[in-house]
Amino acid sequence: MEQEKKEKRQRKRGDKRSRQKRKTKQSPGETQKGASSLLPKVRVGTHQSSLPPVTVKRVVEPEDTCVLCQKPIDLIASALSCPQGGYAHFDCVLAHLSQERKLGEGQKISYIGRGSFAVVHEEADGSFTFLERIAWENAEAFDAMKKYVEANKS
Repeated sequence: MEQEKKEKRQRKRGDKRSRQKRKTKQSPGETQKGASSLLPKVRVGTHQSSLPPVTVKRVVEPEDTCVLCQKPIDLIASALSCPQGGYAHFDCVLAHLSQERKLGEGQKISYIGRGSFAVVHEEADGSFTFLERIAWENAEAFDAMKKYVEANKS
């Protein structure tokens, strides 16, 4: 009776082992049925659609000159609007503020975002303190610049 049970166990084990071997012994070109259904099907050729193609507006850079250095502005996205009117290079604004303010040792002017600069005092350990906030560009001027760039799209 015990021997019959052992034989049945061995047959069951043998069947499982042989099934596993059959699954692993596939040629490289074959795939299992479940695995291929999970992957997206790749279609060869161009996409055929009944919708017309969407036309994308091309941005034409406006040809403005910097108010501070009188040189042309190549990339309007990196320019800032001046309080007096017109646009200026970011580097020109930074240089103008550095000349305008008397900076002490360990102080420098840094851009802090939203059109604002600050006089920053940097310590030897790497920490820093804002000494003075300088508002250069207000929200209305920034919105006007965005509208100006949008108007130059063709």
